[in-house]
Amino acid sequence: MLYAEKMALIAGLCIVLYAYLRYWQRTRDTRGLLMFWRREMTLTVSEFKWQRAGVALLLVAVALRFVQALL
Repeated sequence: MLYAEKMALIAGLCIVLYAYLRYWQRTRDTRGLLMFWRREMTLTVSEFKWQRAGVALLLVAVALRFVQALL
């Protein structure tokens, strides 16, 4: 389970960074990237789906970490 947690964490981080890289290549909006928690980023549907998939994998990694701590 340790490998699954690390793989989910690394894959999720890479996918989120890929979505943000695509956004930056399209808009060249560095300020929007640095303040990603604000609603200034206008992601395309594809970028949004990549971002959500990455965040979901990050949440899976956190859940696996909690399960591992409980066992």
